[in-house]
Amino acid sequence: MAELLDLDRYRRKLAADQGFRTWLARFQEQFGPDTRLQDLSPATLLTLATPGDETLYIYFDLVMGIERLGGSVRFRLDDLAAPTKLKIMDTAFALMDRVRFEVMRRLGWVEEAPQQDAPIVELVRLAWKEGSSFSRETPRLSPRHPGYEAYRKLALRDQVVFIRRLVPAAVENFRRLMPSEPA
Repeated sequence: MAELLDLDRYRRKLAADQGFRTWLARFQEQFGPDTRLQDLSPATLLTLATPGDETLYIYFDLVMGIERLGGSVRFRLDDLAAPTKLKIMDTAFALMDRVRFEVMRRLGWVEEAPQQDAPIVELVRLAWKEGSSFSRETPRLSPRHPGYEAYRKLALRDQVVFIRRLVPAAVENFRRLMPSEPA
């Protein structure tokens, strides 16, 4: 009897293989179609949460691979139409937000992040498809955070700003919690 092929699963595996192609070498970890942000090692998460052009190109490789657009070299060579480049950038920034929310979640600063259990491949596809509505989703501050009372009194729009302003401190706190590398 012929084996049934789960086409959706197969497509996710292909997308993961293409998207994580450069991540496998860079991070020396295994990534697949079911890898979630919460599955990433602290070192990988910290790298992805750290601002900078190099980090941005790590995201571009992921997004472009999943969306079958090649790799970040095409982006650097200006081999893409302007609207496509903007969509890649928007998707990368949206995913970077989710990575930083995961850092905050691990620190206990925020409650459950939006689509926390979704695989990274699915997050990229959602961000690609939904655009700005995806990037506006933010977690709620944890009642255990010292700034919770001030946060609680703010309007919803201002709560989002409050959360986003915590990102640099969260990344720095997370960095300090990382074990230092042996000399």
